Amino acid sequence: MAETSSTFRFRNGVGLLALLASFSLSVHAAWAESAAPTFRIVESVPEESIYGEPGVPRTQPVWLDMIRHARHTIDVAQFYIADKPGRAMSAVIEALIERANAGIQVRLVVDDSFLKETAPVLERLKPIHNIQIETLPTQRLTGGVLHAKFMIIDGRQVFVGSQNWDWRALEEIHEIGAAIEDTAIAGSFESAFDTLWALGGGRTLPQMRMQPPAERPIATGFAPAMLREPGGESVIAFPAFSPPMMMPTSLTAEEPSLVTMIHAARHVFRLQVLTLSALKHYGPKGYWPVLDTALRDAAARGVSVQIIVSNWALNEPMQSYLKSLAAMPNIEVKFSTVPQASSGFIPFARVEHCKYAVADDDAIFIGTGNWEWSYFNTTVDASIFVHGHNPAATLNRIFTRDWTGPYVTAISPGTHYTPIKPG
Repeated sequence: MAETSSTFRFRNGVGLLALLASFSLSVHAAWAESAAPTFRIVESVPEESIYGEPGVPRTQPVWLDMIRHARHTIDVAQFYIADKPGRAMSAVIEALIERANAGIQVRLVVDDSFLKETAPVLERLKPIHNIQIETLPTQRLTGGVLHAKFMIIDGRQVFVGSQNWDWRALEEIHEIGAAIEDTAIAGSFESAFDTLWALGGGRTLPQMRMQPPAERPIATGFAPAMLREPGGESVIAFPAFSPPMMMPTSLTAEEPSLVTMIHAARHVFRLQVLTLSALKHYGPKGYWPVLDTALRDAAARGVSVQIIVSNWALNEPMQSYLKSLAAMPNIEVKFSTVPQASSGFIPFARVEHCKYAVADDDAIFIGTGNWEWSYFNTTVDASIFVHGHNPAATLNRIFTRDWTGPYVTAISPGTHYTPIKPG
């Protein structure tokens, strides 16, 4: 969608996500007569848990449907891949192989730091005709990792979210993602993917940053896409990416988009993320003020800030940082502890791995990265920002079920919480 002053305006005079759906009637009518792209929130639900929003599709069926209906190309960017025979991820791998054998061109890029975990699946995929694999040396390039989790089908469908290609992410971890059908949004993800693919193939960062943009439509914060969510509401959306140094300059960056979203909140800002800290942990030590300042400023303006982190966030100094947030008026912080499965302890599972935020009743963010400095500055991540009442209502219901449920504990500045060992 072309950017014009009459197409949309920004709430409170700030840009990017704070979009009002003030479209002209002619734009609405023309779009309604066309084939409607879609936006769906997708949830992974740990077995034997309270999670699971009615009407929200589960991850594995969505992935299988997307892969099985691919007609030309499947591009996948993943941190790592972990399969276990007989579990939910096995069917996804088999579907990928089946489509490749049917002539679909498959490209898969993974981070080279987790090859031990990924190797068994890669060895199955490497001999398959039409499957190409690259490993990205992110640590060497930026000091981070390829942490993004997204899939692009035929240049028109995208899945992005907290779900790794891991059997646990389908059965034993709480995750939130989004399935999108739109060529401009897919074009943005293809631009990001092509950059990662070329870097995995040996191109340098300066070479890729100087490449002219491919001739494809893209969606950005200043030229978003219009989608239709399952309830029929027209919503506005754009993708964003991290880190800027590894992304084409034409794409929107995550960090400033999140700051804009927080600044635009008027009443309530809700965040659920695995870990959250303004203290740099990976890479150089120090203080990272960007999102921390935005959250505290929102609270100081009277916005109710509600935050859920996982119990993996209780290590120091992160625990002390979370207590400093909880000590502020208008900020509440809770951590969640998902009960272990009746079958016994599962390493690196039974956790809330979601990364999403909701501002008031009309703006959402669904991403792949945790809220720490490295995830925005050295590590590759991706997200989708959406302005629409129904998507916000859905995520607010998911958040409220958690916030008021039996698995969360409010963080008190005067209490010590014992860190856990996830593995």
